[in-house]
Amino acid sequence: MADPKHDTRGRGTYYYPIVGRKNTGGAFDRIPVEDMQQNHPRQFTLFVLGYAAVQGVRNLPVSTAFPGIELPATTYMEIASIHGKPYKEYAGDRKTPKERESDYSEDSLKDTLPVPSRFGGYCNHGSVTFTTWHRPYMLLIEQAIGNVADRIAADIERTNRGEVGKWIPEAKMLRFPYWDWADPKVATNGLPALFYDDKLTITVAGGKTTTVSNPFSYYTYQTGIPSDFVNETISTTNPPQTAYFADWTRSYRHAPSDPHPTGSDIAGVQASLKSQAANIRRGIGLLFTFPDGEDPAIAYDEFSNQVNESRRQEDYRNVGSLEAIHGIIHGVIGGNGHMSDPDYAAFDPIFFFHHSNVDRLLALWEWCYPNYWMGDGYVNNGTSYPWTQERGTFAQVYNEQILPTGARAALYPFREENGEYWTNDQTRFLTAKAYPKYYSYQEFQGVKVDQDAADAERVAARARIAKFYGFDPQTAATQIDSEAWAHLPVTPAKDAGLPESFKEIKGFRLFIVVVRLPEHAFNRSYSFELYYNRNNESQLIGSVAVFARSDHSPCKACAKRREAGSVIRGVISLPTALVNEIIVNSGIDRTKATLETTTAEITETLSGRLLDMSGVLLATAEGGASAPPVPDRRAASSKIVPVETTLYTSGVAERTADEGRPPHLYDWQPHNDLFPNGWKAVSPEAS
Repeated sequence: MADPKHDTRGRGTYYYPIVGRKNTGGAFDRIPVEDMQQNHPRQFTLFVLGYAAVQGVRNLPVSTAFPGIELPATTYMEIASIHGKPYKEYAGDRKTPKERESDYSEDSLKDTLPVPSRFGGYCNHGSVTFTTWHRPYMLLIEQAIGNVADRIAADIERTNRGEVGKWIPEAKMLRFPYWDWADPKVATNGLPALFYDDKLTITVAGGKTTTVSNPFSYYTYQTGIPSDFVNETISTTNPPQTAYFADWTRSYRHAPSDPHPTGSDIAGVQASLKSQAANIRRGIGLLFTFPDGEDPAIAYDEFSNQVNESRRQEDYRNVGSLEAIHGIIHGVIGGNGHMSDPDYAAFDPIFFFHHSNVDRLLALWEWCYPNYWMGDGYVNNGTSYPWTQERGTFAQVYNEQILPTGARAALYPFREENGEYWTNDQTRFLTAKAYPKYYSYQEFQGVKVDQDAADAERVAARARIAKFYGFDPQTAATQIDSEAWAHLPVTPAKDAGLPESFKEIKGFRLFIVVVRLPEHAFNRSYSFELYYNRNNESQLIGSVAVFARSDHSPCKACAKRREAGSVIRGVISLPTALVNEIIVNSGIDRTKATLETTTAEITETLSGRLLDMSGVLLATAEGGASAPPVPDRRAASSKIVPVETTLYTSGVAERTADEGRPPHLYDWQPHNDLFPNGWKAVSPEAS
């Protein structure tokens, strides 16, 4: 176990160094949790028992001296609290007197009562540090569980002579597994049962099995509900929908509006997840379509977060961000429950499996695009701009610059062994400044994220990963009614300035909806859902989620974004098969059809809904110019409606000499505003 560190000058300070699984003999893979359960039974046992121990649960006396957690910095309560409530300094980051010159005290109302309080939490959402900050966060829980697993394994071998040499090596290889929520099988299978079954079967000494309580399904507060937890009104319907965070003694998913529910609504979770699976998968595929030769900082900004600070003017490239897709998962899993609210999300044990996959996708992306990085800021029209973010702690000032290294790169509250904070640069794989992490990921589509590769290998891997996650325009172009699509114009690749090796796919375009939403429109998380309507039936195409804290949350970074009127951005890719259906059935005169008449026809078939995470409908809109105008008395407030819902199209060019290389998206064009005739308020709070 990594020991807590004390200040050598006798000042009584304390910090818990985050070193990952340092003393285990090397870097081992994080693997899918289903793979661990099925094919690595001893690792799965150690992980289950270690997770339970971190949560404070004595799950099973597999040994004579079941090891618990000794340090407050490694309890589940302390680790989960970093992400939001209760708003106090992390126990593993006690400041020195010099660092305490702000005179902060968690017992003083002057520091904790104001909203935002002087200590504003550790929020790194809506920032280029969204990706980097969550990496040492995952290392922390991996380290805490792994250290307990080491002790369990040693105790099993000590008390069972026949088990010697079987458990300790497995403990050394143990890393926090991930759940790939974008895998194609999710559309059919939904959430794996290991995340909600009451009991899990594990292997014990002698090859026998037994059942234990499932620490992945929910977390029970072992020392009581924290005092600053409050019940949140999720909607103002009659009766109102409420998340009873101040009454619930455990975490829930899709909970009913009840202070004492019997359990999570797993059927609701499954329905929500399966309905979004295809959209989520397509979204991940799009993330691997960034072309070569982009401004490294701007590309990283667009990929890393949903606010996109560098987007001072529209450049018509619309492939989305990792943070935006991550927010959809929070919503579909949480519903009226913990995962939907950033202040409470980390108390659901699935949070860390979710973020292990977010980290995996980051690792794959940075392997594919090693030159795309935040840098010192970005350049627009010859002017340099720094990255800025009120990142949430009392140690930082408003709009402080974010840098890759140095004091302004500090990822609070995560410290290294020497007491310095982790920095953005240190979180990276495969760079000279990368800090040892002692984990990798299972090989995926030929990619091993901790191994270097030639540029050509990285480019080819992008194509394979995008195709696995549903982005395959070359195949889609062969499955359309080419005669019906023939009128769609595509600028020749050579006229667009592309290299001679590129050839446009004629008569084929991608259709994508760009959605921009006010982050704090409804005092909580909410989502925009896009539907296709035909024959009095509505089919969900996809959504963009707003993962937001309430207005009274002490989060300082959120308060500053609220004051600035921050807008989050997401994209919804229209399935080619759906677009083909619309075009074929449109009845448009092919001799007169244009790209604009086609996009107008598509828009007419769409509708939009704003919903909160409990499923309450807030506002609706009908697509197209012919939709009935919404009367003023029924109109939704301009403060809550989307800032933008625009249909965009893109041409696709493929490399003629190498089918294994990814296609290139170009010739982006903006088209219709989806809902020109307004949004209708359904809930009173939308008026």
